[in-house]
This record gives sequence, structure tokens and C-alpha cells, in this order.
Amino acid sequence: MNQNLAPLRSFVLPGPTRINAELHVCRTVCRRAERLCVPLFRNTTDGAATLAYLNRLSDAFFVWSRWTSHILKEPEILWDPSEAASQALT
Repeated sequence: MNQNLAPLRSFVLPGPTRINAELHVCRTVCRRAERLCVPLFRNTTDGAATLAYLNRLSDAFFVWSRWTSHILKEPEILWDPSEAASQALT
């Protein structure tokens, strides 16, 4: 799914479609689960596979959100650092 996507030059923001935004939420929840699991497995190697799985799953959600935008022919919303800085000044 990642093969036909344009290379990233900026952070991708959630949206513009509901499914895209929901896949970004799934990614966020997965990343949170990964962070919460790190202390559980800090002193053991038992959780290495779990942490790797959660990490790869969150990456998959990200690619699926980008792929969905591509299939639906919706433009990705890219973060523009200069726009964010100019909004902070107003």
C-alpha cells in the first residue's frame, strides 16, 4: 500500500475524510498502548514481540490512512511549519 504513495516531506495531519481521521485515532491509541507497555517490560525480554507488534501496527494504521486518502483521491493535509508559526503570532 505504501508503494504508490508520494514520499513524505512533512507531517501528515488527520483528515479530510472521516475514515482517514479515524485511522489516525487508531494510530494514536496504538502508540499510547505501546508507551504504556514499555514500563511493564522494562526488566524483561518477554514483551519484545508485543512492543514490536504495537509499533508496527501503529505504522500500518498510518499507511492505511494515507492509502485511504489516495484511493478516495482526497488530498493529504500536510503540516506547514511556516503557517503554524504565523498563526502563533496572531
